[in-house]
Amino acid sequence: MLRSLALCIACSGAVAYTPGMVASSLHSCARRNLSPLMEEGAEKMGLGMMPNQKSWMPKGADMAAESKKWYVVDADGLRLGRMSSEIAKVLLGKNKPEFTPGADVGDYVIVVNAEKVKVTGKKFEDKLYKRHSGRPGGMKIESFKELQNRIPERIVEKAIAGMLPHNAHGRNLFRNLKVYKGSQHPHDAQSPESLEFSGLTSEPDKRRIL
Repeated sequence: MLRSLALCIACSGAVAYTPGMVASSLHSCARRNLSPLMEEGAEKMGLGMMPNQKSWMPKGADMAAESKKWYVVDADGLRLGRMSSEIAKVLLGKNKPEFTPGADVGDYVIVVNAEKVKVTGKKFEDKLYKRHSGRPGGMKIESFKELQNRIPERIVEKAIAGMLPHNAHGRNLFRNLKVYKGSQHPHDAQSPESLEFSGLTSEPDKRRIL
């Protein structure tokens, strides 16, 4: 009550400085909601883009699982590093015009025949993979050859994970990667499209190993 009275006093004070103003228009404050007055349109502004921002931002529908495609990659004969970099681009969505950093606009990728991936040079014997159990003396070291015989899927997963952002966004993108040993996978219901790479990704190593 005191607030509405104060608003009416402010309107009546404006009469002396506003010649020709209709009295009914001065009492529009009484018809308004008594919430704090803001600029016109400020209450309608959402929490998304700013009103003058022209940059496109992906919506929830653009990042939904239903809008993502499924691709299958046959790793037989492909180079590990080059194949991983191409797959990371698809997971990030860099092959799409709507790519936005920090947004999950990429697709799902299935990798089969993980045990047949190739490495160049002396990496087959010299490349090492380390892991630690967290306990004293818990360091375990395996060569590429040993890990490929034991868990070949882990080689592809570690290579691709290293090319994704090292934060929560990268961990979410990693969930869109499915790696399997052999040529079979349980995702036939998604009707994945074949994704093939050319160039150095699929060419054999021509360098001489001394």
